[in-house]
Amino acid sequence: MRLVFISLISFLFTVCVYANDFDLTITTTTGGDLDILQDGEDNNIDLDIQSMNNFEIDFSQVGDDNNIDIDVDGRTSSGSSITINQNGNNKTYTNTLWCGHTYCTMTVNQ
Repeated sequence: MRLVFISLISFLFTVCVYANDFDLTITTTTGGDLDILQDGEDNNIDLDIQSMNNFEIDFSQVGDDNNIDIDVDGRTSSGSSITINQNGNNKTYTNTLWCGHTYCTMTVNQ
């Protein structure tokens, strides 16, 4: 009985430690929405965009030790927005941004 209990506890701890990585590259998009929610620890979002027109992106991370890295080379981007919400401890956000046309917006809440 004791061996089964220890094995069950060990199994529960090993199942709960995995993180989620979300890597996305967008070459060109016109219109649309992208909403990503990561709940937990050690999650990562890596986004690279070359051109986005009238496109809305919402990233939310809830938990500790989460990271978001965004690269926007917005060549002909116009009318697009990115919103980032991070709640928890030890969160990081990095970026390289360029919007080469009318307007683009970004909001970061940590």
